[in-house]
Amino acid sequence: MPAHTLGAASTLLQNGEMRRFELDGKAVVVARVEDQYHAFRASCTHYGGPLNEGVLKGHTVMCPWHHACFDIRTGARTEPPALSDLPTFSLRIEDGNVVVDVDQPGAKPATPQRESDSRTFVIVGGGAAGEAAAEELRREGFTGNIVLLSASPLLPIDRPNVSKDYLNGHARPEWMPLRGAGWYPDRNIVLRLNETVTGVDTPNRRVMLASGESLAFDGLLLATGGTPRTLNIPGHDLSNIFLLREQPDADRIIQSVGEGSGKRAVIIGASFIGMEAASSLASRGVQITVVGMEALPFERIFGAEIGRLFQREHEANGIQFRLSSGIERFVSDDGRVTGVELKGGEVLPADFVVVGVGVTPATAFLADSGLALGERDKSVLVNDQLQASVPEVYAAGDIARFTDKTGGRVRIEHWRLAQQHGMIAAHNLLDKDDGMTHHVPFFWTTQWDLTVSYVGHAEAWDEIVYRGTLDAKDFIAFYVQGGKLLAAAGAGRDRELCAIEFMLRDDVPLSVEQMRDEGFDLVAHSQQ
Repeated sequence: MPAHTLGAASTLLQNGEMRRFELDGKAVVVARVEDQYHAFRASCTHYGGPLNEGVLKGHTVMCPWHHACFDIRTGARTEPPALSDLPTFSLRIEDGNVVVDVDQPGAKPATPQRESDSRTFVIVGGGAAGEAAAEELRREGFTGNIVLLSASPLLPIDRPNVSKDYLNGHARPEWMPLRGAGWYPDRNIVLRLNETVTGVDTPNRRVMLASGESLAFDGLLLATGGTPRTLNIPGHDLSNIFLLREQPDADRIIQSVGEGSGKRAVIIGASFIGMEAASSLASRGVQITVVGMEALPFERIFGAEIGRLFQREHEANGIQFRLSSGIERFVSDDGRVTGVELKGGEVLPADFVVVGVGVTPATAFLADSGLALGERDKSVLVNDQLQASVPEVYAAGDIARFTDKTGGRVRIEHWRLAQQHGMIAAHNLLDKDDGMTHHVPFFWTTQWDLTVSYVGHAEAWDEIVYRGTLDAKDFIAFYVQGGKLLAAAGAGRDRELCAIEFMLRDDVPLSVEQMRDEGFDLVAHSQQ
């Protein structure tokens, strides 16, 4: 196919502008930055989000769906949840015109050239943080040994889908692995599945396995994630009471649902796992009742108004709620759960129960490691480089308690942040400084027709400033403390939420008055 002439370079685009073109059946975005033109694939390498509908700042483009970022000069992935780099296309200026050849690839990211390295880095945990760290070590040119230990029998998976598309039947099993089985040996990453770590001997730099084997390490990343909480009440050990974290958990629940509709289920917990599971299972025809101790779903995370919005969305789809409710016991018939008895005496009939009341850091194996752990939850205490109290040891993801940009010590259970942690830990294992300040937390949840995205992190706030209309599912909620923006949540405002992430990343100030003003252009403001 011939190259495509798009127009005069002087007038086709303004600096900082990008535009989508359809060229020979390929969707291409062309962008102009600092008077240089660049061409790249229009769809994100994560879930195919339209990059032209995201935000471009400098040479970074952010996907509007899940905030993956890429360097448009080479296509290098710079922020997860995307794993792969973005294809670029050959572009030249010819006779003053912008010419793109979609049959010729453009620039690609360069892998740093490092000297031969005999060190061994052991990564404990095959979730988001562990998998991301293994990838990043190779991206950074590390030539030594990488051993990735996973307690799961399955390849590392896209865990957010467990309670979303996989549980509701829209994601097939073969879609779940982050990488294929051959990807790891192709990069000389030793992936060992079904491996349980029982201890860490930090003085001698060894990891102990349940098999009795021990592995030596020069650097260690702990990324074991969370263990689902259980309810220690009468009947908790009955059959057909399920936890939901891994793919096999979802498989057991799906098997309990069976082929027909009309099953009744009680879901305990009105936060992410519980509410996403409610939406997924109800879409399969299950009659759902959600039981929660809280007065409103997500009130602690999003605030009361967005919590009520989620509850109304579920109720409109036939889901019932019993909130501000404690559980007395699980009711049984022949060892199988048949109902849930609440503190007030009401019994909710159930063919099965899903318990989604949060997780605790999976750090029991570190009790004798000598590492500094949090008093309350036994999380691993780390500095802003994710380094634990022993210099050669790092921790990432759900188990890591670190200092955030406000100076508070936090532990954040988000998939993308765990991936960011894996990248940061990899850089610091290689003595490359990459502090926490460059990476902003982000998560999303989809329930029925409501998708809410959230950037930043707010443990508490003085006020929530709203733009738009919640009932129309078109809004931004700004979480403010001491007049400063800590986080924002929104629906139907993808570009503005991308802009807010850039503001938080780059410390661009935003006043409360600007937050309130619907006419104030957040995207333009983020370019500072």
